[in-house]
Amino acid sequence: MNSPTVVAARLAIAFVQGVVLYLLYRQLQAKGWPATDGLLFTPLAVVATFVPLLAITSLGNLRPRTMTIWLAAAALLCVGFGIYDIWRAPLTTNWSGTSAHILPSPALWGGLATIFFIVHSLVAAGDARRKFIADYAQYHDASWALAIRHFNSVAFVAVFWGLLWLGAWMFRLIKIELFYETITKEWFFITATTLAYACAIHLTDVREGIVRGSRTLVLNLLSWLLPLIVLIAAGFLIALIFTGLQPLWNTRYATSLLLTAAATVIVLINTTFQETDAESGTAKVLLYARLVGTVVLVPLTALAAYGLWLRIAQYGISASRVLVIALIVVGACYAGGYLISAIRYRLQFRGIATTNIATAFVIVGVTLALLTPIADPARIAVNDQMARLESGQTPLERFDFAFLRFHGGRYGEQALLALKTKSGSPEAERISFKANEALDWRNLADGNRNRFGSQPPASTPQSRTASITVIHPAGGTLPAAFLAQDWLNFQQRWSLPACLHVANVKCEAILADIDGDDTPESLFGKFKQDCLAFSP
Repeated sequence: MNSPTVVAARLAIAFVQGVVLYLLYRQLQAKGWPATDGLLFTPLAVVATFVPLLAITSLGNLRPRTMTIWLAAAALLCVGFGIYDIWRAPLTTNWSGTSAHILPSPALWGGLATIFFIVHSLVAAGDARRKFIADYAQYHDASWALAIRHFNSVAFVAVFWGLLWLGAWMFRLIKIELFYETITKEWFFITATTLAYACAIHLTDVREGIVRGSRTLVLNLLSWLLPLIVLIAAGFLIALIFTGLQPLWNTRYATSLLLTAAATVIVLINTTFQETDAESGTAKVLLYARLVGTVVLVPLTALAAYGLWLRIAQYGISASRVLVIALIVVGACYAGGYLISAIRYRLQFRGIATTNIATAFVIVGVTLALLTPIADPARIAVNDQMARLESGQTPLERFDFAFLRFHGGRYGEQALLALKTKSGSPEAERISFKANEALDWRNLADGNRNRFGSQPPASTPQSRTASITVIHPAGGTLPAAFLAQDWLNFQQRWSLPACLHVANVKCEAILADIDGDDTPESLFGKFKQDCLAFSP
């Protein structure tokens, strides 16, 4: 792993990755090919991001044949999912309008990162043992080592850039701008980052003892948080007996919070368990905390599922609820497997290994389904909303056409086109009219007219005078030309304080000369730490 060939190969891959990412970024900024075609640009972007990282991590750790097959499979996944990511939502929409979908969606980044982390750990452990399914100890070591290596590498890159910025500002103190100008160039920033990351991966690889020591330290520290979260979760469940479930559902975020608690318990349980550890070496308090943790996992997951079921019964399935369903499926696998292990093996928990391996494959399968038409959140949500409209569960007045138009992607557009052709009854005619109207919406602001019932009243110079209070200087007034300006047609109206384009919305302003031109600017506070400045 420390041979000159491996070092040179890793640095060469990182350099090529940096150059390719820079060229893609430059074309994106210039709106030139291939950044004019999302079906080409997105696959290139995800391939250039993930495949070199996998190659750098695999070099010296996987056999050449295994590495070649794995990298080829990863590249195919990037291309396939990248193409589908653009196909399913060819347009992106914001408050100012629609544009071609060019960049990978956050869901694609997160899904591929999850798949590659799990599968790479499985491949590395299996290749080390020359088996398709390795022992749990190898999976445990490989996954935690990979996580810690990348965490340390991110920290290394952060410190690397901190030192560069420190040096740049030191040179600027003596009026030398070359250092600052160099590190702020995109070509330097991108290639230096990829090279620094590759160096960090290599250093953590050749210093295996450091990684092993870091892993042991992290696991030991985290394991002693298990009794705390178990006490909190158990106390919460006991308190529910007296308070009932209604306060829980009134929060409207109970399901996500319960799943977060369950995930925390799962992670901390795993920090206390290794197949190769002798149980006698584990403190009794951790053994009993692990036992109680497996018990509280079941009601936490069940309550999260019940809360989600109530929301779906009331409002139907949305894209975000599809993701929550996927998380509940994974949580149920862990909760059920751990409970069976506790019942069968008691404090020894031998079944945790089997549960973790099986659930890793479940996570990969669920993530793959979410990134394909099989369980695409937008497709499922659109189909459910359409079914509720057809059955009368959702009255036409409450139907969210804006969701179909702006969040349903290709599936939502197809649904609107189908609704547009409805006829034969007054209700069908109304649906057709509203669908046709939705297809003409240009941005989210247009969509909110349907969602909230009417367009908010537009501001006028008179309403702005009445709604805006100048708090400094005392008794100050905004210039008449500023108040009379046509803020309603401002290109980025979403970024303006609402009082400039919506009537009867109160806000405060400060008149101050912030650029030294002897002309006061108007500062509108959005938050205590944030304000918008406009010339009069």
